[in-house]
Amino acid sequence: MKVAILCGGFGSRLGDLTRDVPKPMLSIGDRPYLERVVESFRERGFRELVLLTGHLAHVIEDHFGDGARFGLDIQYSREVEPLGTGGALRDARSMLGDRFILTFGDVLRRFDYDRFVQEHMGNCVAVYPRLTRGNADVEGRELVRFDKHAPELPYVDAGFSVMLTSTIDLLPESGPCSFEEIVYANLAEHGGLEAEIVDHQFFDIGTLDELARTRAALEPS
Repeated sequence: MKVAILCGGFGSRLGDLTRDVPKPMLSIGDRPYLERVVESFRERGFRELVLLTGHLAHVIEDHFGDGARFGLDIQYSREVEPLGTGGALRDARSMLGDRFILTFGDVLRRFDYDRFVQEHMGNCVAVYPRLTRGNADVEGRELVRFDKHAPELPYVDAGFSVMLTSTIDLLPESGPCSFEEIVYANLAEHGGLEAEIVDHQFFDIGTLDELARTRAALEPS
């Protein structure tokens, strides 16, 4: 199974830190953060990755190459213009097989992804109980609502899912779009999306505060 890692964003919330370096390539403990992300999947037996690049794509592509020196097989799908998560996945569709793991290059979680994909043969989003804002609701084993504009919802998507590649058909045929806002919401409305509740144990570098927390936890003292 392929792992699709979204790493094409501008990282605008990090200001000048991402002017010359794409967000996932920021240094954490003297090596790019994205190395830790790809390792978290290799450790669970996933060696075929598709990196969905965009902003400063060459920095990522030059560093990882074909993935061989990391024990991986890496392909790239590069945006020529910003297309959002949906547009990026739409462009990468031919690389993804029948189903794939979807995750983000700025989120690191040590998790039994191998067990996750074996237990959920259809579409499944990992969620955790909200700390401040929510975007999802769960009933039993199903995600029944997804709405990024409803912060009162009790759960938050955890930054990874296993998806059938056919769900990409739910997206518009062209133009920028959000995979989560369109596909998760549509599947939830029609009973086509499982949910697994996971814990809060992960690292994120999406904001300056999160970057500082991650560096404090992962860099040697």
